[in-house]
Amino acid sequence: MSNEELMPPEAKQSLQVEEIARYNIRRYMNIAGRSQAELADIWGITRGAVSQRLNGYSQLKFTEVVSAAAWLGVTVNDLMDDAAYLQDMELREKMLGYSERTPANVRPRFLVAPVPPVGFEPTTHDLNVSSPLWGNGN
Repeated sequence: MSNEELMPPEAKQSLQVEEIARYNIRRYMNIAGRSQAELADIWGITRGAVSQRLNGYSQLKFTEVVSAAAWLGVTVNDLMDDAAYLQDMELREKMLGYSERTPANVRPRFLVAPVPPVGFEPTTHDLNVSSPLWGNGN
């Protein structure tokens, strides 16, 4: 059993709300063109600590959520709204489900050129080959 399975429902809900707030802070930062370094200045911590909070390695404080909302020009309710988070999770599940159902030999091979490169292979059509095996090249 995982730690999350042993948690009471209130603790699970608390973790989910925190994940949604982290997701929305990253989302609004991306939309506003803001950086983690700027957020670090607002929160008074290092950029590494911001990264840890936004990636879930350390807990996000409610005062940080409030100051992030003000800095991003949104409300705390906007950062707690789960609509975009749930939509992305649904899309992710569809994409993962699609890739698991698709046979490996039908998936596109992105790192393999679909046709051989043109212009790099040696050409022999201009050579005048004269050999006893091939004749005089005519």
